[in-house]
Amino acid sequence: MSAVGVVAVGARTPIGLNARQTGFLLRAGFPAVAEAPLASSAGEAITMGFVPAIDPRIVGPERLVLLAAPAFDEVASRIGDGKIMVRLALDEGVPDAPTATKLLAAAVKRLTPATVEIVAGGEAAQGPLLLEALNALSSTQVDAVILGGVHSDYDPRAIAALEESGRLFSPDNLDARIPGEGAAFFALMRDADADRRRLRTVARVVGVGTGHERAGPHDDAPAYEAFGLTSATRQAAEPLARAGQTAGWMLTDLTGEMRRLREWQAAFVRLQDVLGRPYVIESPAQRIGYLGAAAMPLFVAIAATAWEHGVAPSPVAIAAAGNDGGARAAVVLASAARTSEGEGAA
Repeated sequence: MSAVGVVAVGARTPIGLNARQTGFLLRAGFPAVAEAPLASSAGEAITMGFVPAIDPRIVGPERLVLLAAPAFDEVASRIGDGKIMVRLALDEGVPDAPTATKLLAAAVKRLTPATVEIVAGGEAAQGPLLLEALNALSSTQVDAVILGGVHSDYDPRAIAALEESGRLFSPDNLDARIPGEGAAFFALMRDADADRRRLRTVARVVGVGTGHERAGPHDDAPAYEAFGLTSATRQAAEPLARAGQTAGWMLTDLTGEMRRLREWQAAFVRLQDVLGRPYVIESPAQRIGYLGAAAMPLFVAIAATAWEHGVAPSPVAIAAAGNDGGARAAVVLASAARTSEGEGAA
């Protein structure tokens, strides 16, 4: 994996119109949650993270395209042409999935000629997608792979579903999700190809892991088992453990839901051999709203941007996320500057 790196990132979030704005403002601690022009069943305003630059009357697949297209173009415009594979993740059970898939695929192909596949795996989709991408690059099947995800709760149907399930955040319901939206992408390329295109490698994928949890949002299985998250993170961090190294930065998809917080607490205790100073734990969804399928690509964009500009708390980061179906994914990332010195590349 050490011959493949992240060469470009893109994002469109409630806190930034591109990856740099998003990364810098998150590092500075800014929140981006406000009253949205949506209402609960009681007629009360919804608190959520949303992109104010998008027409508030647009919802559904069209809104997903308006989120994803500029974030994708931020990446595609940098890497140029060639044999490119694109994998885009949507949330599980996204409304109007066939329409969303058709519109998103068309938007991608308008921006770059590519082989496009859109999958519905939510937060955990990037685990299998990353493994596929690394294999395609190492076997020279493609010149570059663009991975990403898009999510939006800015839809009366999404708000109604959260409310009906008791998961909609309000001052009286803190064990819940703050609705949100966003899109993020990143491009992987072999070092030799990146050099030819004069692209700078800013981050590397050290390891990838997947797992599955029994506990879900609507059952009584104990969240403290955390077997899926622990297994996924241990798989991803195996190269670190083998080298006796640690990650000092953790990026999670945690919101305010106690089930997931308990799961993370249990896994955190078990992973002390691969965690180290400064023990920085960041959960962007708690400040800009739930990220869904955009979570893991956004973590890569945040880490790569921080390393590129020298503002990261650690040269090694662990990113972890999971969906309602129980799937979990973890990725260990390292600054390209660190791995170029022979520290931490898989």
